[in-house]
Amino acid sequence: MLTLTMATLMLATAATPVEARLELSPDNDRLNLQLCFSSEAPHQLTYHLEVRTHGRAGTSRSRQSGELTSGPVAQCPLNNRLGLPEGSRIEATLTWTIDGEEQTPLRQAYPTTQPTSPA
Repeated sequence: MLTLTMATLMLATAATPVEARLELSPDNDRLNLQLCFSSEAPHQLTYHLEVRTHGRAGTSRSRQSGELTSGPVAQCPLNNRLGLPEGSRIEATLTWTIDGEEQTPLRQAYPTTQPTSPA
């Protein structure tokens, strides 16, 4: 049974004028993925999100990308529901730029820890 937890990764520092939020939250046999950006002043952003699912059937990969202008109202260009078969692991990696400058990639996974294999 999945527990209701939300894994949220935020990046908001003095050196980074844009807050990027990558959330993975379980909902029964699905996983909600949401990517949001906000900032006090407008900034041109580009983003590339890669999602990998590892499970009994193997590994699948999907990619989504886009551009937007951030501002004080949060913009959430991605709001997806992913299938979450029992025993699977989902990893999301965001690469992005602010006004053309590369930022530190954000990584998120569910479940947050790798299952241990039997000895």
